[in-house]
Amino acid sequence: MKKQETFTIRFFARKGRGAKENQSPISVRVTVNSSRVEISLGKSVPDEIWHEKLQKCKGQTKDAKQINEFLELTTFKINEIRHRLIIEGKEINADLLKSRYKGLPDADEIHKPTILELYEIHNNKLKELIDIDIAKATYKRHTTSKSHIEAFIKYQYGKDDLELDHIDYKFLSDYEHYFKVVRKCNHNSTMKYIKNLGKVIRVGLAEGFMTKNPFDKFRLTYKTVQRDILTIEEVDKLVKLKISEERLDRVRDLFVFCIYTGLAFVDVTNLKIEHLIKTNEGTTWIKNSRCKTSVSFLIPLLPIPVRLIKKYEGFFKRDIDGSVMPTLSNQKYNSYLKELAIRAKINKNLTSHLARHTFATTITLNEGVPLEVVSKMLGHSDTKTTQIYAKIQEKAIMNGMKSLLTR
Repeated sequence: MKKQETFTIRFFARKGRGAKENQSPISVRVTVNSSRVEISLGKSVPDEIWHEKLQKCKGQTKDAKQINEFLELTTFKINEIRHRLIIEGKEINADLLKSRYKGLPDADEIHKPTILELYEIHNNKLKELIDIDIAKATYKRHTTSKSHIEAFIKYQYGKDDLELDHIDYKFLSDYEHYFKVVRKCNHNSTMKYIKNLGKVIRVGLAEGFMTKNPFDKFRLTYKTVQRDILTIEEVDKLVKLKISEERLDRVRDLFVFCIYTGLAFVDVTNLKIEHLIKTNEGTTWIKNSRCKTSVSFLIPLLPIPVRLIKKYEGFFKRDIDGSVMPTLSNQKYNSYLKELAIRAKINKNLTSHLARHTFATTITLNEGVPLEVVSKMLGHSDTKTTQIYAKIQEKAIMNGMKSLLTR
């Protein structure tokens, strides 16, 4: 036997933001069983004529009569909507009554995109914002994220796509397992991929395509990573290393340039002569914006990178497009860096990230350069990101303790 429906309509006047003095906006509260909604009616009532218990205006003034007639019409309209829903055979709830009252389509009449369709909508909007609000790398990151979702759905469900209702806590938990076990990703990389999905889920929630946020119970956590860096002795090894092969010599120069400027590989690849500025004091600076985040940075050049820029003055690519340093593909660069490490007898994995970390710690922070200054040179939007690089090396510890040791 079907449970008896409870249905109530109640009017109230409540002071709110922007309300006129001595007046309160009127709202109606509709309750159906355990679901309840409040609808603002767009009218205000003078406080002195509102009767809270009777839920209408007292007295026979023109204002009181007009408001009471409006409330009667509102009650009639809500009841009429309810009766129409009964005739249509729809299960009545407060949200559905509110939607009909406001003239909105029913939830089941709204086309809900699938997760991949929603991601495509999201990514198309991002594409239009490249070089306006976002960097191209941000768009690429989300296109990669969409391809990961697509591959996971095929692997986990044997389907080409999923309805948004299937994106729940279990989906996120299985997605995490997939990255770690199938894709062999580390914990932090896994969390970053899932975080990318979170941005699209927020769009789904904001657009009303989803009612429950799967991230309410799922927690994004990150593990502290011990970032490797080069010591100043290892940096000197690279600078002084005699190399006869032109390709390896250029890779070494590019890597050393990154160590002494903190530039990411993509930023040094896109570095042009126009980004170099000279001050009245005769020093040279790099002024540009990061490709990844579009955040501007300003870096005074130390003697070694100045020397390297001069070394490649006659480089053919500079004559063509103004490139400051010779460049090559990221794949070849990383491959040659492994060879360079062996040649220099450095037992560490040389990467473009390692060069950036080394600049942040060995070259700057450990030499007393303030964190805020390093943050600006690295192109970080705030110093929280720079804190990751703020490692304390033996030299820094000794400098900090020097005054105590000499007592």
